[in-house]
Amino acid sequence: MNRRDALKYMALPAAGALLNTVARPLLAAEPAVGPAAELTQALATYQRLRFGCSFHFSTPTFTGDDYDVGAAPATVYNPTHLDVRQWIQVAHGMGAKYAILTTKYMSGFCLWDSKGYDYDVAASGNKTDVVAAFVAACREFGLQPGFYYSILDPHNEGKFDWDSQIPDHYFPLIQHHITELHSTYPNTFYQLFDITWKLTAAQRWELYRLVKSYSPNCIIVDNQGFKQSRVNQGRFCEPASWPSDVINGEDTLPPLEGHDPHITYQKKTYYMPFETWLPTGPLYPPMPWMHTWFWHPWYKPQSPEVIAEAYRDCMKGNANLLLNLAPDNTGRIPENQVETFKRVAELIRINAC
Repeated sequence: MNRRDALKYMALPAAGALLNTVARPLLAAEPAVGPAAELTQALATYQRLRFGCSFHFSTPTFTGDDYDVGAAPATVYNPTHLDVRQWIQVAHGMGAKYAILTTKYMSGFCLWDSKGYDYDVAASGNKTDVVAAFVAACREFGLQPGFYYSILDPHNEGKFDWDSQIPDHYFPLIQHHITELHSTYPNTFYQLFDITWKLTAAQRWELYRLVKSYSPNCIIVDNQGFKQSRVNQGRFCEPASWPSDVINGEDTLPPLEGHDPHITYQKKTYYMPFETWLPTGPLYPPMPWMHTWFWHPWYKPQSPEVIAEAYRDCMKGNANLLLNLAPDNTGRIPENQVETFKRVAELIRINAC
């Protein structure tokens, strides 16, 4: 069974806080800066690149829990042979043109030394600024760098709740982190926000404007989530994922008829490309309807044939592909993944001939 058929027939849970979101009405008028009504130069560049890689690497790599709530001390993060350059070299070898890093996952741990913040690499067992190393490696290999940032953050929210709006004290920290990232690395290519339904519409607009103030051409993506992606397949944008420049599909391929980027939202038409965001790991045992994003001792990547077929589906379906890689707890992409991705590159080239 190929990946498309497997995804089609994979059973979804009937309910659960993880997979449900609350569609809230917009609370703020649309500002001058917003998603594009027509194809822009920035969106055209994004579409031309077509293929990127994301990297899930943070405290879950060391705690073994994809949904790490940030209870472990910062010292649990301690890669012994960290080699961010190797990550980007592997992505480059597959033909990726852009790369996205989990700068802060839901555990609250930051992969850079954030000023006035004590749950980051500066307080850990390995003080390397991973964001700086990541941006430098992207520049060396000619990939456009981008950042992932999780809104859900039990470490800073004080509780683990997928759906409740964030507490008032937490939003200034989010603004502080995003300001640090984009003021340090202005004109960043891409910014992905995860679990955005925990924000009000006004807060989502504020983050959108904040990123654009430092990186005007940045492609901003508000992740819709797993269930929502499977339901809409990029045919419309979820209210809780607005504003967004691109509609993403978490572990979801584009529709069989291909993606039409002309999307109507609140009676207005926007130009919104589609991006399949695909984990390459196995199913995650605690949630067997979903694939794991992080490395585990039992981690085995999906077959090169399955990954290459997903790549072909995206290219045929007028969609970008963001393929996730999982560095291990030494800080490197392990050899079984490296060999898998070498074969993926071969299959992609064979198909292109």
